[in-house]
Amino acid sequence: MLMERIETGIKGLDELLEGGMPFPSVVLVAGEPGAGKTTLAMQSLFHGAKKGEKGVYITALSEPEDQAARFMASYTFYDQAAVDEGLVRFVDVGETLLNDGPHQALEEAVRGHIMKKGVKRVVIDPISPFSYVFNTLTDYRRFLHEFFLIMRGLDTLTFLVAEYSPSEITNTEKWPTASYSSTSSPPTTRRYSSPASR
Repeated sequence: MLMERIETGIKGLDELLEGGMPFPSVVLVAGEPGAGKTTLAMQSLFHGAKKGEKGVYITALSEPEDQAARFMASYTFYDQAAVDEGLVRFVDVGETLLNDGPHQALEEAVRGHIMKKGVKRVVIDPISPFSYVFNTLTDYRRFLHEFFLIMRGLDTLTFLVAEYSPSEITNTEKWPTASYSSTSSPPTTRRYSSPASR
């Protein structure tokens, strides 16, 4: 059976990937500041919106919609109408992350902004604020693995944006996701049922 793929909307990348990213999937977009990580993820969101797909940009930064409008308005792919119509939404989970912890922030994002809205494309930019609230790297890795399992089960293309130096990118021991693969034994995961089934 052929693997289902979903276009990113970036022509050269989609050609290289033979039609786009595997779907569903969780993709780590890593690089140094200014490498174009956010631009790539945003372009995918707005490409999906052109096809009528809903997308959500999740961040722990305040006023994400205002920041996006300022920094992305110069790009031809940015479409304010898609934002106004709710096809692309911007969500700040920073307060929940700080006050209630990463699992509650994840639950808020999944139940309130992904499942409830029928979202197909998700961007979390950056993922690093989630790491700051864990005492150990192992706990952070477990959280990320749990998140990966949940998002793959929701049929989404999810981009996790993270800053890494070239040396960190080539040193897999420093990657928080390196210890987990799709075939590894998952830790205990939380259940996120759809609003209709609760």
